[in-house]
Amino acid sequence: MKKAYDLLTLAQGEFQADTAVAGLQAAYARDENDEFVKATVIRAEGQPDAAMEDGDALIFMNFRADRAREITRAFVNADFDGFARKKVVNVDFVMLTEYAADIKTAVAYPPASLVNTFGEWMAKTTKLSCVFPKPKNMPTLLSSSTVA
Repeated sequence: MKKAYDLLTLAQGEFQADTAVAGLQAAYARDENDEFVKATVIRAEGQPDAAMEDGDALIFMNFRADRAREITRAFVNADFDGFARKKVVNVDFVMLTEYAADIKTAVAYPPASLVNTFGEWMAKTTKLSCVFPKPKNMPTLLSSSTVA
């Protein structure tokens, strides 16, 4: 996470490229792909660094929960101690979804409360009910379930 934070706040990283496409092409040449592409500073020749500054906005869309929580806390918590920050920026930070209830920042799509779901409705209105677990939970369900 520190590498990503430093890339965003200091425009410092192991790799640099003139364009995002050139950065991806270089990553592919290093046999990196998908989430394994290493942090790359995009800096067009002759242009200033694009490091984040106070007052900038960041809309964050990461669904790897552990990483999303850590880097979000690095930006929004003044007392963050997960790694040493060389530069602390005051940004308008928006999480796409709520990564954790204790992270106090804006959320684009807050959790919704579902009321009277199909399963609840079936349980109230009929004696017949069926629950479909996620496929990876099937072995546990089948080995530990009982039928009344």
